[in-house]
Amino acid sequence: MNVHLGGSRIRLNDTDLLGEGGEARVYRFGDQALKLFHTPTPQKAEKVLRFPQRLPAEVVAPREAVHDDRGTVIGYAMPAVLGHDELARLTNRRWREGVVSNARVLELFDQAAGVLKRLHAAGVVVGDLNDGNVLFEKGLAFIDADSMQFAGLPCVVGHEKTLDPALYGVDLTSGPRFTPGTDWYAWHVLLFSSLLYVHPFGGVHPKLPTLLRRAQAGHSVLESDVLFPKSAVHWRVLPDEVLHHFTRVFKHGERGAPPPLPMGWAKCSCGLEHARAACPDCQTRGPAAARQALRNHGRCRALSVFSTAGRVLEASLHGGLRYVYEENGVVRREDGALVLDGVASAGTRFVISGGSTWVADRRGQVVRMQSGRVAERASTGLRQSTPVLTDRYRLEQEWIVDHTSGARVGQILEGQTWLWSGARLGLGLYRAGDVAHVFLVHAGKAGLTPVRHVPGGRGPVVELRGRLVEAACVFDDGHALLSAVTEHDGRESHELWLFNAAGQRLATGAARSRHHALLAGRVVCATDAGLMSLKLDGGVLVEGTLFTDTEPFVSAGDELLPQPDGSLLVVGTKEILQLSLS
Repeated sequence: MNVHLGGSRIRLNDTDLLGEGGEARVYRFGDQALKLFHTPTPQKAEKVLRFPQRLPAEVVAPREAVHDDRGTVIGYAMPAVLGHDELARLTNRRWREGVVSNARVLELFDQAAGVLKRLHAAGVVVGDLNDGNVLFEKGLAFIDADSMQFAGLPCVVGHEKTLDPALYGVDLTSGPRFTPGTDWYAWHVLLFSSLLYVHPFGGVHPKLPTLLRRAQAGHSVLESDVLFPKSAVHWRVLPDEVLHHFTRVFKHGERGAPPPLPMGWAKCSCGLEHARAACPDCQTRGPAAARQALRNHGRCRALSVFSTAGRVLEASLHGGLRYVYEENGVVRREDGALVLDGVASAGTRFVISGGSTWVADRRGQVVRMQSGRVAERASTGLRQSTPVLTDRYRLEQEWIVDHTSGARVGQILEGQTWLWSGARLGLGLYRAGDVAHVFLVHAGKAGLTPVRHVPGGRGPVVELRGRLVEAACVFDDGHALLSAVTEHDGRESHELWLFNAAGQRLATGAARSRHHALLAGRVVCATDAGLMSLKLDGGVLVEGTLFTDTEPFVSAGDELLPQPDGSLLVVGTKEILQLSLS
């Protein structure tokens, strides 16, 4: 497409795309990023043209308007922010734990508080403050600045996870509705979520079934009758003073800049990091408490295959159970072989390939480690700052390349492609414009197989509305199950698509979890209430059987690996269990 910037006409291609959301696409142009609205309006143009000057350096502000051939403002140019992560990474326990310390999290939120105070002093309210429009690296970057509220121009959208309950049901387009207090509410939500890996109104309550209902009632996970998510860190690790402050915010509606929140973090010998005088876990169950290797609950038998005081980084069933873990400051394989002589840095990816381990960094540099030595060096493409790599494939510019042969398998969109592979199948996706391109890769064969409907199917095979937040894919010998989290108009959607090996879409459905397993086309997901099967009903994946006897051994944050004998491996952050049902 052609646009005008600074009096010059420039051409942008999908290869220049940095990202896409529900409101706009962002393209790379030299050292700048160009944000182009899907639907330009006079109101959006006015905000770009009247954006205030001399704001904090952390605000990625519009530099100049971008026009179309008719002279209409369709977006703006801003400094390109590269090599940063979304604040949402801090709420992902598998990504953050052991990599970004709690002390560092507090530093980042202290910086964010300083930015908010300076913005408010300048008459600017962020409004839609969420974990997707604040980026971090050594410092912070506040993006989507055009949505901020200033000079009587409203912020017209708010993410449901961070929107102050006082604004529920309010028409945000009718005028300036956000206040400094609503920004501070969002700041507290994000801090709580980053420290404990759970939204303050997450969990389960029998009479208040949704996050929004609990937020409206001021009934947070700090209340004793809320079932706390197993995959989160319990709030008892926080000091009483901090817990009282969060209670004032979430229960009693206190709004305002936070007071100093003193938290001195220590790590107990049991592995728990806490900010109290003594470890709350050891106080509860005693430091000598130990889990039995074999446990039973009803029809479910749970065998502890591996546990660590550190963290499990990756696990795979290719050729038997294999895993990578970090403990005592080093990274090792299941046989004790050294992978990294040091702690894994943020964004490092580990991929298991038989006895080898591929290690990829945020620059796309890759090494294959075998028996503690570097056996091979390579590089792979990035999706933003994430290296794209599987046990069989990597990316070279716009090509998928087979590790083993070096052969080019198929062409993709550079910088925008997601890719996964199993023993026989691989699946990838990228978006070009409004269209999601999803394809299968067959091990040992060149070419990509586009996914399609079964005969008689209609509409897009895979529809991704808004920003693609997260995606994953699992396989069996004849199927692939794609799951995705998208964000549109401040709301998240969790969806599933089931394909066969011929590339036909067999079913769609709403995801009940972020972790699934496939075995002979049957779908199982991990929930805090236990393993749940999904069944196929007229092309839709719906809830099937909930295996309640598995409840003590499974959480919604666990990964699942099905074994040929029908048992299931449950991969947690610190333990791998083998579950069998009699």
